[in-house]
Amino acid sequence: MANMAIPKEQQTAYQRWEMSSFGEDKPSPAMAAKPKKKLEETDHAVNAILENIRKEAYTKGVQEGFAVGMAKAREHAEEERQQFLTIMQNFNQALEKTDEAIAEDLLALALDIAKSMLKVKLNVDAAAVIPVVVDAIHYLPHVQKPARILVHHEDAHILREYLAEEISSQQWQIQEDSSIERGGCLVETGANQIDASNGMRWKRITEALAKHDDWLLP
Repeated sequence: MANMAIPKEQQTAYQRWEMSSFGEDKPSPAMAAKPKKKLEETDHAVNAILENIRKEAYTKGVQEGFAVGMAKAREHAEEERQQFLTIMQNFNQALEKTDEAIAEDLLALALDIAKSMLKVKLNVDAAAVIPVVVDAIHYLPHVQKPARILVHHEDAHILREYLAEEISSQQWQIQEDSSIERGGCLVETGANQIDASNGMRWKRITEALAKHDDWLLP
């Protein structure tokens, strides 16, 4: 306490330094505010950096999630497309088989109807054998003697009546053969034979249609 009452000019150097140091070392309000302001700026900068990192991470996560989602969606869509194509292929194959079966049935039905109609025609039309014989003769490259037309005995009378002039001019011989069904014929020359029997003509028709159907069957 005594030292504090000593005039300044009487104080020692140490006493003057000690006394004055209390006043000089005390921080001013401006100096005290600087560290606080600096700390706030640092916190703000750190928060900004963290926010940028969070935004970048979020954006990257969204982009990666979108890419993964799109890849999964494309994969799922491709699976569904393949399933659809498989279903369509199976449906088309089943439809083709159905169409083929229907076509086969229709063709078989058409052949049955045609055969029935031909048999009825041969039974009711006495002159049905004439175009058959004429057509068979036209298939011959040339006529060599002897030349014969073999037909059912009932058809032989029809041929002699309707083709008398042609037969006499070309010296055809008409012979009766009970093994030949009405409406058909065999045409024979020295080098050729034309089988125009009903069974053979029907066989040619069905073979052209890739079918097998016996003329003798009902």
